[in-house]
Amino acid sequence: MDERELIQSLAKDVKLSVLDENMDTFIEAYHQFLKQVQSLESIQTEGVEPLVFPFEVETSFLREDSIQDVMHREDILKNAKHIKNQQIQIPKVVE
Repeated sequence: MDERELIQSLAKDVKLSVLDENMDTFIEAYHQFLKQVQSLESIQTEGVEPLVFPFEVETSFLREDSIQDVMHREDILKNAKHIKNQQIQIPKVVE
């Protein structure tokens, strides 16, 4: 599969279309992406502990969670076009 076919296939998967006049821009972006991936692959990570949480210091500056007033389910559902099992039903967007 050449680059044009790959980009068209990826675009189709995410329900987009790429015009022929824009294809060169997408191919250039694809090459830039591959260069970035190659540079990441060259980073030596052996012996480096993976981060479980990106902040290694205590995050005392974050506010406490608090219960706030919320809308009632009935109020929300009365504005919905389609309801199924007490939930808002939307059209399928992913195949």
